[in-house]
Amino acid sequence: MQKRTLKISLIQSRIEKEYRENLARVKDIASTASAPDLMAIYENWLGRSPITYGEYLEASQELIDASRSRVLVSGSSYIKQEGVVTSKSLIIDRSGSISIGGKVFPSAATGERARISPGGPPAFMRTQHGFSVASVICVDAAYPEIVRIAALMGADIIANPSIIPANRSYLWRSIGSSRAAENTVYFIHINPTGITYVDGREVLGGSFISDPQGRIVSEMSSEEGILEVVVELSEIDVIRNRWRYLEDVRGILEELYLGALERIKDRVEKRSSF
Repeated sequence: MQKRTLKISLIQSRIEKEYRENLARVKDIASTASAPDLMAIYENWLGRSPITYGEYLEASQELIDASRSRVLVSGSSYIKQEGVVTSKSLIIDRSGSISIGGKVFPSAATGERARISPGGPPAFMRTQHGFSVASVICVDAAYPEIVRIAALMGADIIANPSIIPANRSYLWRSIGSSRAAENTVYFIHINPTGITYVDGREVLGGSFISDPQGRIVSEMSSEEGILEVVVELSEIDVIRNRWRYLEDVRGILEELYLGALERIKDRVEKRSSF
């Protein structure tokens, strides 16, 4: 079997208040990357105030140029359109291809759900460079169905741009390993560092990469900078030959999912009729 290597770079840094300050800071860090095949950055890397789609796209294009990467998972940003704010994620290919997706379930625990609306399904791109990637924003990774659908679409890599506090890092390591193994994909978790939640909890980095066997193969501590890893995409094929989870599910997709949806709908209708 021919080996297919992929160089992945993750950016871990602070989030400041000002859009331009964040962009300049991240571009400076990205410029030290060694021309990766895929670069990814964390949630709300341009700040936590809503911006326009045009501003987000322009900043993302500047970042992919600064990093000299082939493909960029541009974290996420709060985007305001026609008075509605959603969390959106862009995947950009240097050739000009763009995919935009959203955060399906804004966080209820942090109060985000009271401030923004659901943003739609994850961004997904089948790149021209021999791999496919999906961007599953933050807490959406805690919903196995969302990641499973992305894997069934063909994602080799699940990027998870997030803002996870240090007291929940144990949970995200477990989620990352589980999602990687149950979908036989690479799972990359990208987290900022040196910031705090409104309730005072610290966010201290801990970005990591899990392989298709669910092993965390590389991770960062709390420092700012770049994590660069070369992975073997051919490992996905090797593991899927042994662990046939996706193949099994594809074989009964209609029965498993559509049948379940019909049963759930039927039960809901029966309850509402009482």
